[in-house]
Amino acid sequence: MNRLLLIGINTIRGFSGPVFNFLIALFGIKFFGKEDWGAMIYALLLVFLVVFIISWGNKDYLVRKYSAQPSKIYHAFYSNFFSRSLLLPLALLLFLFFPFSIAIWCIILVILMHSYNALESLVIYHQKFGYQFVAELLAFGIILSSIFYVENFDLQTFLKLYCFAFFVKFLCLVTNLKFWKEKFSYKISVNEFKATFWFFMLGLSGWVASKADLYIVNFTMPKAQISQYQIAITAFLLIQSLSYLIILPFTKHLYRLPEKSIAKIKKILALTSFPLVSVCTVILWLVLENIANSNLPVNFYVFGGLASIPIYFFIIDIIMYYKNKKESSILKINFINALLNIVLTYLLIQKIGIMGAIISVFINQCSFLCFYKFKLIK
Repeated sequence: MNRLLLIGINTIRGFSGPVFNFLIALFGIKFFGKEDWGAMIYALLLVFLVVFIISWGNKDYLVRKYSAQPSKIYHAFYSNFFSRSLLLPLALLLFLFFPFSIAIWCIILVILMHSYNALESLVIYHQKFGYQFVAELLAFGIILSSIFYVENFDLQTFLKLYCFAFFVKFLCLVTNLKFWKEKFSYKISVNEFKATFWFFMLGLSGWVASKADLYIVNFTMPKAQISQYQIAITAFLLIQSLSYLIILPFTKHLYRLPEKSIAKIKKILALTSFPLVSVCTVILWLVLENIANSNLPVNFYVFGGLASIPIYFFIIDIIMYYKNKKESSILKINFINALLNIVLTYLLIQKIGIMGAIISVFINQCSFLCFYKFKLIK
């Protein structure tokens, strides 16, 4: 029972982040408009990019290292954290994109996010999922209530609020993990980068394959369209992630189930996908058009819905690739689709604007489906 509770809390925790981001963007656009909130999204995407580079692959690497050397958990944590912190000067590049005062707050946010994200491995190892969810909920409450309270949008004000929210999250986890009770020791080493390289490559390939369209929109389109696209694509990613929730009860057993049973689960997913995605897409259309006044064409929602379906057909195939230790094949598939996503998104945006981005996502998802279903890379 306790095991099931932990799985449930961890699932809610993982799903809550995208839901919170969607709701913040939804009400940010409603109260301040697409142009102003688009400026906030532009800043956050650049901050997230820097944080991703600094934090490459450390979560999975550290969890494995903790399991192998449980007596040296905090030495491993501190060594990794301080070694990775040597990359923080990369945040100075933000001065190229923003005025001085805005860049300073972006850099502070990078430091806070880097510190908070570093705790993820300890949360997973010690299974502190409930505490992290509470921390996320507090931060969400701070930002959302501020959107209702602040009368006029100011980018610097909201960056300060995000910094405060991440500081609160960081403080909550540090307090619960009781760092002061553990021995403080560390060793700064280049091995902290070498050992996580393949974790980074796997994460980078998946990240580029799924996020390239968002960043191309971020750098090539007006702020209003950035906010339109960001909130819509976040929602469609949530619809895609429902596929994982459906198979969650079976995930633990997939590695030892016979092919016949796996085929039945695949069939359930396939039969569920069309009605589920259709209903969710209609609800999304009603929400975005009536609350956020997105004014996106109906075809945008059609292609977004279609792009959300393929994952229901190949998510189990991905798990099987991991089962058979074919991480290198996943890496190749991700990089091929990342390149496809970048080229297609850029070309289609030049021709048909924001519709080009969502069509590119649809083509990219169909490409993933072909690679996994036809085993184009074994």
